[in-house]
Amino acid sequence: MTFGGAQQVIVRINGVLPDISEIGDEAKSARAAEVKREGVLTNTSCSIFAKSAADTFHLLVDIGAGVVDSIKNGIKDLGLVDKVVPDALLVTHAHEDHINDLQSLFSLASGAGHRLKIYCTKECKDQITKRHSVPEEHSFIVVEHGSRLDIGPFSVVPISAIHDPTGTDHGSVIYVIMSDGIKIIAGWDFLSLPEEDFDLLWNPDLLILGTQTYNDHPSTGMISVSEAYGLVRRWNAKECYIVHYSGLKDFDDAINQWFRGPKRAMTSSELQKSIDDHLQVTGDNGRFRMIVARQGMIWRPLAKSEEAAKGTIHIESLQKYIMQLDNTGGKLDLMIEDTTHRLSLEFVNPRKTGHGTLWADPVKGLMMKGPQMEMSVIFEPAPSIKVNITRGKKPVFVQNILVSKKDAERMVEFIDKNFASGSAG
Repeated sequence: MTFGGAQQVIVRINGVLPDISEIGDEAKSARAAEVKREGVLTNTSCSIFAKSAADTFHLLVDIGAGVVDSIKNGIKDLGLVDKVVPDALLVTHAHEDHINDLQSLFSLASGAGHRLKIYCTKECKDQITKRHSVPEEHSFIVVEHGSRLDIGPFSVVPISAIHDPTGTDHGSVIYVIMSDGIKIIAGWDFLSLPEEDFDLLWNPDLLILGTQTYNDHPSTGMISVSEAYGLVRRWNAKECYIVHYSGLKDFDDAINQWFRGPKRAMTSSELQKSIDDHLQVTGDNGRFRMIVARQGMIWRPLAKSEEAAKGTIHIESLQKYIMQLDNTGGKLDLMIEDTTHRLSLEFVNPRKTGHGTLWADPVKGLMMKGPQMEMSVIFEPAPSIKVNITRGKKPVFVQNILVSKKDAERMVEFIDKNFASGSAG
């Protein structure tokens, strides 16, 4: 299978719920009644498709009960009837609610003449093979924490995750999945990440988080919705889907009369309202989108809009920075934001001092003058934007910001088109 050129990335949510046995007594939980009413019983899973002019690649993440039927029923809407069987399967961990449909997938793949490749940790592989018979035509590929894999048009990095409430590592991982500048994190079923790679996790286009409860309940082996807010902010996720919620453990908080959070399981609509209200109160509404996912939801990347106006560019780095430049009326406004700080500065007389190189003078005030800036785009050894802002000899912000090759080229084009040539300093 050959891939080249631009990829169209599509994500389908195949399932959103934990095993139905965890939902509990219908009389106790409005959530359980909702699940029974809607008949949404498939376990947490998603399919990620990369469509090109040459072909389509189907990357499946987890294969719990009901997932195969979910894919069969929903894939026609995407015009991908020949892609029910994935080209590759990523398994996050070997709990049965994430591998239950493996035998069904084996039968489907073998019947279609496909040789299935299963990617997981060694611990996960050993646990799967103890409980499931794997036909010889299908193979396992062992993944290791932090080691990048090329799977079709995708670049995949597994990150070690703690799912066991005792803190024991049983080979669980989450996956960072990238294709054509799009970053997706499938991050369900974890309590913590012992070796969090901040730059790798920064700024995903889609973050899928598994949360069984709204309030913190480590005994579930998963983060809560309350903890998800912090991850969305810290990783600067553009959009976040919430999956795996049941909310049953939140009933335990009712015994504390002083507790102010939810004290029962919420329906999907109630949970969405609680999330929207939280984002509104914290001022994050509009900056982040958090959606309670439903089975069959389709996600496509937000269209990369053309520059809002001549003289404006917005760059999202591969690290922890977001940068915006506005050139209006001989002035240059620069904003650089990371996870904790925002730097906003104004300069005058911006000019191009070379191909992909920009210089701007300080603003002179009554008492003092501001900093000056030099910015240059480099491509070797890796595409980056070198920013050097100083006030006299004192550095204000000096950083080499890693960016994609596409964004480096955008910045060069922006400088060339919007600034007259001049000399530095």
